[in-house]
Amino acid sequence: MAIDAGDTLVQELHKHNPWWADGTEAFSLPARHKSDFYHLVRPDDTGSQIEAQPLLGLVGRRGVGKTTLIHEFIHHRIQQGDPPERFLYLPFNANPLYQLDSDTQLRRAVRHYETRILGRIETTAPHFLLLDDVNLIEHPTKPTIDGWGVPIADFLDTNTPRHIVVTASAGIQVRRELNKANVPESTYDIQPILPEKFRDYIFTLYPQLEASQDTRISPTSLRQGQNSLPHTLETGNVDPFLTELQAKYDQISDAHSRIRSQVADYLAMGGTISYAQDGPVHTVRDLEPQAYDRLRENVRDALYQEIPGFESIQTIADLDRLMALAATNRAATPLQFQALTELFDVDRRTITDSYLPALSQLYLLTGVTEYDNSRPRSVRLYLRDPGLAIALIDRDPHEIRSDFALEADLARITGFDHTMRFAYGVNAIQEYDQWPSVQFWRSRKGEVDYVFEIGNTPVPVGLAYRPSEKPETRASIQDFLDTYDVPVGILLAGETLQAGDQIKLIDDRLVQLPYWFYLLLC
Repeated sequence: MAIDAGDTLVQELHKHNPWWADGTEAFSLPARHKSDFYHLVRPDDTGSQIEAQPLLGLVGRRGVGKTTLIHEFIHHRIQQGDPPERFLYLPFNANPLYQLDSDTQLRRAVRHYETRILGRIETTAPHFLLLDDVNLIEHPTKPTIDGWGVPIADFLDTNTPRHIVVTASAGIQVRRELNKANVPESTYDIQPILPEKFRDYIFTLYPQLEASQDTRISPTSLRQGQNSLPHTLETGNVDPFLTELQAKYDQISDAHSRIRSQVADYLAMGGTISYAQDGPVHTVRDLEPQAYDRLRENVRDALYQEIPGFESIQTIADLDRLMALAATNRAATPLQFQALTELFDVDRRTITDSYLPALSQLYLLTGVTEYDNSRPRSVRLYLRDPGLAIALIDRDPHEIRSDFALEADLARITGFDHTMRFAYGVNAIQEYDQWPSVQFWRSRKGEVDYVFEIGNTPVPVGLAYRPSEKPETRASIQDFLDTYDVPVGILLAGETLQAGDQIKLIDDRLVQLPYWFYLLLC
């Protein structure tokens, strides 16, 4: 009997694209959109990020919502009047047979779609090819089979007007395949999709805050314009920035207590678990215990399935051990490289050039060194999701309500992740061509938790989640401001601030913010 998987995908096209027959009724989507939707789809503007270049790669680990974003994009465009036939969706994780002879199957599927489906409508507008989980059809160990890059390069090389979206676990999987196929870098862009942030979680719980223009605070004016942080760095005048922060704080004055009360639950769940639930989850008590088990197993599956495809790591179990170490330490103290090499029985280059980059590319863990230190001896290990820390140390998430030290540790992890997002947003809107880097800084008076740059100017951010930490954190930031002659720093304070003392300027250059409000702005 002849074996041929070549038509398997073609035969299932209508199953994976039910909107061709049912329109918007074909979709079952979350009640609200993550903030990624607004960045990607731009529902209030003409066009979308997908149409800003011929090809867009959406990358992120399993469960962060890449497939949902694609379906939300299709649903939105059909709802706006686009013919459903303009959208072809191919999920390569839906059936392992799609991954056999995948270059041929991909070509056949697109050819069938463009002649049989797209041909039904008369339009000169571009159509959309949306390819999910293309990392499964890269085939780096099978030289006789083209990966997805070669067919995609051919699609891009024709005069047919189309836009292409691919999803994968890591940006390197997209870049490597397109480079092999000689696709110019100017042809494509890559957008990371990260776990749900605090802002998304709050708007899921309280959709009325997002629905009203009066309470849907936007961080845009803090990223650009006369009252923005970049303008403050340029002029040295902190007052407009402080005024803008106070205005946004007052904008949600009626919701302060509700938002603040959800911080501990978000810290316990993290963005992956909260997003995976069917509807809003106000408290960790409403979660089933298996939620953390699934997160832990999904991450471990990703290590063993994804790492061999883009990193030459002999002992993948070491990555699991490194994450467990990060979950136990929770970035409380920097870890000496010498101690890590002895513990894992590898050389320093294996840690710095192999283990840490691999975990960073999967958006699982980021290792950061001291700011302005060309020969760092230690590294802080930040998991990118606080829920993963709970899952890896196998702690009861309910304990966070009674264990303030654990809550403060998770606040440190979450503060780092959201500072990374804030740094990315500010530099992107300022069109600075640099990937965000957040580091720590040591002085004789203590440590500054997070330091990032806008352009070439550093911004120090200190976290004083517990009241006892505030004097040392304040002194450390002041020391940084003096050392680097920077016009502004930020002090994040926990829940102990007095009424009327939430947002204020300390000693002319230090802006104090409530921790929960900072998360909401990131």
